[in-house]
Amino acid sequence: MKVGILGLPGTGKTTLFNLLTGQSVDTTPFSSGKKAANLGSVKVPDERIDRLVELYEPGKITLTEIQFVDLAGLPRADEGGREGIDELIPFLRDADALAVVLRDFESDQVPAAKGKVDGALELADVRADLILADLGITENRLDRLAKEKRSGDKEKIREYELFERIRDCLEEEKMLYDVELTADEEKLIIGYGLLTRKRFILLRNFGEGADAAIPPSLAGQAEAMNAPIVSMNVLLEQEVMELPVEERAEFCETLGIEGGARDRFIRAAYEALDLISFFTAGPKEVRSWTVERGASARRAAGKIHTDMERGFIRAEVIPFETLSELGSEKAVKEKGKMRLEGKGYIVADGDVMVIRFSV
Repeated sequence: MKVGILGLPGTGKTTLFNLLTGQSVDTTPFSSGKKAANLGSVKVPDERIDRLVELYEPGKITLTEIQFVDLAGLPRADEGGREGIDELIPFLRDADALAVVLRDFESDQVPAAKGKVDGALELADVRADLILADLGITENRLDRLAKEKRSGDKEKIREYELFERIRDCLEEEKMLYDVELTADEEKLIIGYGLLTRKRFILLRNFGEGADAAIPPSLAGQAEAMNAPIVSMNVLLEQEVMELPVEERAEFCETLGIEGGARDRFIRAAYEALDLISFFTAGPKEVRSWTVERGASARRAAGKIHTDMERGFIRAEVIPFETLSELGSEKAVKEKGKMRLEGKGYIVADGDVMVIRFSV
């Protein structure tokens, strides 16, 4: 899965990217013709893996990964024009979710939007850019469909009417995540990677002397977007991560910060995509797998290998909490707590599964 990190210049996007991925990339402001994005991957933290490792003592541990794309700063609305944004769009369209970094700190190097630091105003600017980008794609598609539908092709007519609805929504300055689409309509637009149709995560990057409390105006926008919001001092959190593990808790206590915001943000990105984890575990490997919430056991089997989905027979399922409490598969079976589930079983977050299949 891929998450694009975006925002206005000077918000701390690249510092966040470095914090998440452990990389150290140049923070030189974007200008046309230069590299527009940095790419890195990060393991999704999951304390349940630690317990499974304790129980199975495996030779290998494999965690779910999220790929983060650090994008150059979007042009500020008060600067006029859209120079540079067209170079960013390709990096955004194939992302599964968009993480918007919002500045809540003073800076001598970068002036605040509209003369003051306000995360809600910055979010409004980002939303405006994304709406304009989607409107451009929509109008281009409508121009092409206007010619194609003259043949009387019912599919083209239906697609034209769909994109008209989308255009009307965007022209009203609304995001597309609220537009109700049928499964067939969703298939028609999925290839266009419409940005305002994606899931969002918000990050409020606050500065020295501020606290983690999220301003009501920003909290209200996050709720309206159905987007999780994480509040952190990104620069300070990066300093924490550079310390030896045994010194981090004391450092956070001294500064009066909670710490662990990096892992909270990674989990928020994971949850924003409405994903859950299930596990396979044994002496060879303990591994977490990602599947969309509501997926069937057969669908989950396909995440492991296509042959398992094709030849699915049954799943042997143990809830993580049960396995952790009883301490071994043997004890779980003796207590009659292991379940046999068919292909229609809806996988629950934390299920430890063995897939039986035949091909």
